[in-house]
Order: sequence, then C-alpha cells, then structure tokens
Amino acid sequence: MSRALALLAALGALLLAGCGQMDSMRLEFVAMRYMQEAEGHATGIPRNSARAIEELDRAVALMPDDAELQRRAARLYTIARAWDRAIPLFEAQDELGSQDRLVYAQCLLAAGRTDAGATICLETIDQVMKQREGARTTHPEWALLLNDAGYILADADSNVDRAWEAISIAVETMPLQAAFVDSLGWAAYRRGDLNDAAFYLERARRHSPYDDPEMLYHLGVVYGRVGRFGDATEVLEEAHKLAPDWDAIRKELRRIGRIFPPPALATASAEAGVA
Repeated sequence: MSRALALLAALGALLLAGCGQMDSMRLEFVAMRYMQEAEGHATGIPRNSARAIEELDRAVALMPDDAELQRRAARLYTIARAWDRAIPLFEAQDELGSQDRLVYAQCLLAAGRTDAGATICLETIDQVMKQREGARTTHPEWALLLNDAGYILADADSNVDRAWEAISIAVETMPLQAAFVDSLGWAAYRRGDLNDAAFYLERARRHSPYDDPEMLYHLGVVYGRVGRFGDATEVLEEAHKLAPDWDAIRKELRRIGRIFPPPALATASAEAGVA
C-alpha cells in the first residue's frame, strides 16, 4: 500500500471511530455528497482543484472498499492534477476500460513514468488503427480514443508525430468537435508549427460553446511564442479567472509579463530610464 493510501485509510478509520453510530447507508450518503462536491470543484467554473482534492480525500477515506467510488475518484483526481493520488486507485482496479487506461496513462506521464504511460497510448492508437483499417471507416468512439491518446502524448511532449497522426484522423472524422481541434493545435505546437497551432487553437475556441481554461491556456502559450503578447495576456488572464489555482497559467503569465510588462510598468521603466 502506498503512503498516500495508507494515510487515507488511517483517516477513514478515525472518521469511522468518531461516528460509530453511522450505518452503511448514512456512510454512503455522506461519501456521495463529498464526491458531488469534488466534481463541482474539479469541473465547474471557476475550478478549484485544491477543494476538489480535499473532498475526494474524504470520500475515499469513508468508503475505501467501494470499487465504483474509487474508480470515479481516480478520474476526478486526474482532472485536479493529483497524479499521486490517482495512480494507486487506478492500479488497485482489477481491470481498466479503454478510457480509464488512457487516463491512467496520462497520470503516469505526468508523474514521470514516461515509458509506461507512452506505451499505453501507443498501444491504444495501434489497436484503433487496425480496427479502422478493417472497417474502412472511423467510428466516433474510435475517434475519441485516437484524440485522447494523441493529446496525452502531445501534452507530455512524447511521440509527437504519432500523436499528430492520431489526432488528425479524429479531426477528419469529427471536424466540428472543439476538443479534437484543440488537441490538433496543441500537437502542432509541440511539433514546432506555431502558425498552424494558432490557426487550429483559434478555430477550436470558435467551435467551443463556452470558454475552457485548458483551451485558453493552449492559445495563450502559442500567442506568446509567436510574439502576440497582448493577445496572450488577454486569453491567459481569462483562463486564470476560470481556473485560478492552475499553476501553469500563472507561470505563463509571469513569463509573458517579463517579455511584455503591463503598460503602466513599461511607462514607469521608460521614464526612469530617461531620468
């Protein structure tokens, strides 16, 4: 048992000891409430990953033997970028479905277990490619797998050309799917094709029915790399409003700020230089 799981189990024991009169139905009700709160914090607007993790910790501690709750918690931990908590929950499951295997691969790559994570994504792409070849078409569920596997690889800057190929097929199959187009733009960025990246990421934003912090982050990064610092600052600040505790957005804003300081700061610096 990992240290994280051991701590969660201990927390669960303490909670149960203090609530000895709770029956199993009450316990399940409280755990489900924690899960609902966690999902709202992890996926709502604005997102609050720290609160989501706190609520998930409570739910997992209350019902450590509930396989479905643990499976759901693993996915939400991943959305909250709590890779160290998600990985043992995935590994404790008897079998992972196709989508959960990819989410697990994302956690492995983010945690530095690059070979293991990349292998799962590449195996998924190879399997779907064979199925697609036999059927001579691409079913929507296959397109989803190709997009997800490709995006996870591209985001980790691993096997980028293979990721681009997989995502391209997904976009050909569902060209109006904003998430797929965003993935293609991010893969183009990883390939160093900055103009293509900006084109696809702008297109993804137009196709999306709402602003998504991850899409805005991608667009802001690319704007910054092509020298559109004002546009980069604008979209990154909007992303920060939607996901205020996502550190990558803050880091990119700081980087852009050093290159393109706010007008007041730039004016003050210029005046100081003249003086």
